Amino acid sequence: MSNDLHVFVRDGQVYTSLTALSLPDVIPYEPPWDPREDYDRSPDDSETPLTTRWAYGTRPWFPLIPLNPSFNGPIFECLNHSWFSLLTEVDTQGKHILHRDIRGKWVDLEQKLLWCMERLGPGLLIPWGTKFPRPPTAYGYQQSHADAKLAKKVAMRSRNAFLLIAATCSWHIMSRRYRNPNHAWTVLLTDDPKYPIPAEWVLELSRSFVGDLTTNVPRTGVLISSVYLPWHGQLPMFERFSIPVWVRQSSSVDSTLRYYVPSQAAIARATEAPQWGQMDVSAWGQPDDSSWGQPDANSQSALGWGQDGGEQPVSAAPKEHADSLFPIPQPHSGQLRGEDWKTFFARRRDANKKKEETETPARRQSRQSREWAAMNHSIPGKSSTAVVFEWQSNDEFGGFYERVPNLLGFMTHSVTEWDLCDALDPTSVPDGDWEEDDFPPPPAPSEPAPAPLPPPLSSFLRDIETHFGRYEVAPSAQYTRSVERFVSILHFHLGYQLAASTSTPRGRSTTFDDWARKTNWTHLCKLVGDDDDANIISIPDAQKHVITCFIGYLVTLPQSQLSDIPPDLWDLGSQPSLSASNAHIRVSYTQQPKQRLYIIEPHSSPSLVPWKLAVTEAITAVMCLRRDWGSDIINIARNLLEKGIAIKTLLAMSVSPHRRRPLTELRTYSLGHVLRPKDHMLPRFRPVYADYIMYEQHRHEFMNQPRARAALLHGGLIWRLALHSLGFDVLPSVLDGISPEAVPFGLMLSINDQTYFDDELSEEEIDFMCGTYYVQTNDGNMEIASWWPRPQAWAVSGLNGVSRERHKLTDDANGPMTGAQWKRSLKFNPSTNKMMKNVEAACCSFLAITASAFTEN
Repeated sequence: MSNDLHVFVRDGQVYTSLTALSLPDVIPYEPPWDPREDYDRSPDDSETPLTTRWAYGTRPWFPLIPLNPSFNGPIFECLNHSWFSLLTEVDTQGKHILHRDIRGKWVDLEQKLLWCMERLGPGLLIPWGTKFPRPPTAYGYQQSHADAKLAKKVAMRSRNAFLLIAATCSWHIMSRRYRNPNHAWTVLLTDDPKYPIPAEWVLELSRSFVGDLTTNVPRTGVLISSVYLPWHGQLPMFERFSIPVWVRQSSSVDSTLRYYVPSQAAIARATEAPQWGQMDVSAWGQPDDSSWGQPDANSQSALGWGQDGGEQPVSAAPKEHADSLFPIPQPHSGQLRGEDWKTFFARRRDANKKKEETETPARRQSRQSREWAAMNHSIPGKSSTAVVFEWQSNDEFGGFYERVPNLLGFMTHSVTEWDLCDALDPTSVPDGDWEEDDFPPPPAPSEPAPAPLPPPLSSFLRDIETHFGRYEVAPSAQYTRSVERFVSILHFHLGYQLAASTSTPRGRSTTFDDWARKTNWTHLCKLVGDDDDANIISIPDAQKHVITCFIGYLVTLPQSQLSDIPPDLWDLGSQPSLSASNAHIRVSYTQQPKQRLYIIEPHSSPSLVPWKLAVTEAITAVMCLRRDWGSDIINIARNLLEKGIAIKTLLAMSVSPHRRRPLTELRTYSLGHVLRPKDHMLPRFRPVYADYIMYEQHRHEFMNQPRARAALLHGGLIWRLALHSLGFDVLPSVLDGISPEAVPFGLMLSINDQTYFDDELSEEEIDFMCGTYYVQTNDGNMEIASWWPRPQAWAVSGLNGVSRERHKLTDDANGPMTGAQWKRSLKFNPSTNKMMKNVEAACCSFLAITASAFTEN
């Protein structure tokens, strides 16, 4: 016997397993037929296989059906429906059918999964007689039904059928990985010469319960009788991948299952274990509370028969009535003599409450999960093997209701036990045509079924774009709806006096004249940041000359001579026409260790927000003074946000020092390191379009974190990338205040002995937003490459906020670039840098003289 063999005893039966730590909650009925001779009696419905089944020779893929899967991600999210979320519609004949939007997505998914199953199967050694699952369409979700309830019922049954197709794909993938671990199964789908599937879609398939063959995805597993193993080649594979396999021991043992035979000592220990109150642990790390709502371990049946005490009949046949008032209870019914249905359910309810009082937290959580699943469980159909009891009126005893085993019913406290009783609701009627409850198996085809048609490429790409593209702002015009135009930039950002004299400015130097002579109007407009003809066509030639002179001063003069600019041209000249406050707002400053912050507050009225609006650049603070945005701080902050200008929303809080946590406790978002393998030269790092899609997927995921609002506060290119994930509509919510992660992980400032907090990106998160890789070169150094320019490269680019869209990348397009490559690629106009540095210096000097230090009101 293997040291890893686990032994279990239930109801006198011995089970062993190498891959499971406990038995399933419910042991299903063992097939009464000989599986060696009868291959066609395996369940063909879509619900029964969702729980652990016995091994069927025709269904070797049964054990891989995912157990309670989550329908998420771009491929399977269309199946994420409950009974209440499913929508139906009425067709032209007045019948009910699944809504066309849901139906269309299910049809597409069915076609794609069947195509994957078709491509993954060829070349594998398929056991003789294997039967593949019927397509979900065969279960009726595309058909019309008598009422909406039946249409939903059929839809839920059809949804289960997708799991059967998924399990078959998983079985094919597992078979390939078992026989050739070094061969990637994904290439069968991505490298098909005729119908390649996009790598992005296949990547998501590999992450779903189809391609994830680790123990992270619980699966139903399989029960095997030691008498006979229907498929010898599958068992070692299931053991290799830790699929739960249980072998029921009997006097006869198949030769291939001898290593599952336990010792007598192991059986004795397993038999004694429950007497010591030991709790089994399920194969997925959950406590086994299969006794909830079930009989005790020493009761007569594992299926709920003979429950709740009382004397049980020795024979399966009913005894003759000893009391003329009440009938003898049916065998295994759990009903006491003389107990009507109300008393029966009341006693069952009291028994369950007593168990609740002594259950552990783990048992309680498991019970509640099972109750929730039971409430959403489909009603057993004709082919179901669920334990069902029907309460029948016995006319011989005055219409007394007896609990009799049947095939259809409504659930009680246990998901595996159902009761059908018309007394519960005398006015109820069956929901629809009960003849439609289970579709009969399809007749054996006279010839092989045709291969499924390949889905269009657009169908795969639509899944990716729908899931991840939902974060994008649909119309590209939204990105530029708040972008400043030429005249606005001149006046509000640079301080140009719109009423400037058109006479020739004085104080012109030789450098100034040379620059003015070389610079044409189009070049100057690009330097300012707007060369759209529609925005500059109305400017008269005389004004163009004055504007050229104004920009010439800003480009050619050193900072020490900026006061020489005529005051009728510039509001920050030798006689500034501005002040640090206006009718609406005032600007103050606070000096921090690494930078000076400018606080914008209402001039006279109290602020209506709990946080302080701060900006990092003097040019932004002065721009707010030139604007007529009123005194509403929310309105000012929203205008800055919409323009991609960096702001801070500082909230004053007094918190305990232990509330601050190290950044190492945060989940790390990174595209990772590309390391050179030992004794090998690393080829040139060339990511492809699929890598870019993967980067965008991770970025979208990060932007759903609470602290990701900091990306929108950051401004610039980071702001632009954040908008690509969330869209413009999210901007107002950014001003609701700091996130819960701001205090433990965000920005903390001390101003006038008061502590302020705000959300802030770490350097690693900024690099991640730009799509940064850390690449080890062949000489052992680390090189940094990114899909988008990092802030250092963007700051020296001279683009001055000029919007540039990055085209979608293809396999032949340029990939991530280093900082030096980005600087060369983005180098636009060195005069822009000189101009903006001069303006920023003038704004700093202006506020240093006119603004006061910030004090809390």
